[in-house]
Amino acid sequence: MRKALPIFSLLLICGCQQEATAPTAQELIDNRPLLTEWQKKCDTGDYSHLPADQKERMCSTTHNATIAVTQAAAGKKESDFFKANTIRK
Repeated sequence: MRKALPIFSLLLICGCQQEATAPTAQELIDNRPLLTEWQKKCDTGDYSHLPADQKERMCSTTHNATIAVTQAAAGKKESDFFKANTIRK
């Protein structure tokens, strides 16, 4: 009985742990520090060693948010360039 109690306790603790959930792409777009943190986790950190299917499940929103942020920044840059060249000073 004494040997079974620690094993049972360990199984109970491990069974109660929740699986990590990835934030949505919109949450990552709205919160740039969170996006940076998840990029690190997916590229070189916690999730970089996972098999492809699990990594895709955890990191797909990060990649989508990164693309959206990059496209928005490029669009703003082009808009600013166009505006600067069309307004007479």
